[in-house]
Amino acid sequence: MSSEPADSGHELFGAWCAPIFSVLTVVGFLGFAGFYAPAPAWLPPARLAGQYAEHRFGIELGLSIFCVATAFLAIFTVALSLALARIEGRAPIMAVSQLLGGLGVVLLIFISCCLWIGAAYRAGDAAPDVTVALNDAAWFGFLVGWVMLSLQMAVTAAVTLRERSVTPLVPRWLAWASVVGAVVLVTANGCVFTRTGAFAWDGVLGYYLPMAIWATWLDGHAWYLRKRLRRRHTEPAAALAQV
Repeated sequence: MSSEPADSGHELFGAWCAPIFSVLTVVGFLGFAGFYAPAPAWLPPARLAGQYAEHRFGIELGLSIFCVATAFLAIFTVALSLALARIEGRAPIMAVSQLLGGLGVVLLIFISCCLWIGAAYRAGDAAPDVTVALNDAAWFGFLVGWVMLSLQMAVTAAVTLRERSVTPLVPRWLAWASVVGAVVLVTANGCVFTRTGAFAWDGVLGYYLPMAIWATWLDGHAWYLRKRLRRRHTEPAAALAQV
């Protein structure tokens, strides 16, 4: 008995894992944890620790949800790698690179969540400097991780731009947008050099723009991946019906 229907179902689930991840991110990271407006880097240690103590439960719950979300992001990363490997052929170097970059993003998010939870867990009991150190390390891991995301986006574009199929995985405009986005993500590194302004971790270029690029790339590719998987599932059935 062929396993193709089951395999197709698993891959389609993998493609749906990206929007599931996005929903959990909105609910957990932006919602319960309140990181739609993160505490700025310039806050004195005592005030930062006070904010963590005041919002302890929301941060712990929200970032626990965000940790769960990384499992779905990992599954989507594998599903996208399989699609890229089929396009790339016998030596899927870029597909494997996308897998490594995506799993790097997953690990950085997970570790950052644990550090943020740790900051909230001891806030008010530990010295404020401890809270600051955990918070700083979490933000640097989360935003300086742009390198792994840029790798993921660039190698995906390298494959999709070379695809010569009548029905490519993604439109060429999206592939080129991925290249541009992979370069623009460097603005996330601004948080390393400043505590205020557009490049800080609560700034437009340091935080909001990279998040928007990531969300657009992730859910855009997931949408086109679902289209391809549905087409691959229905086209053989249509062909058989004509025999």
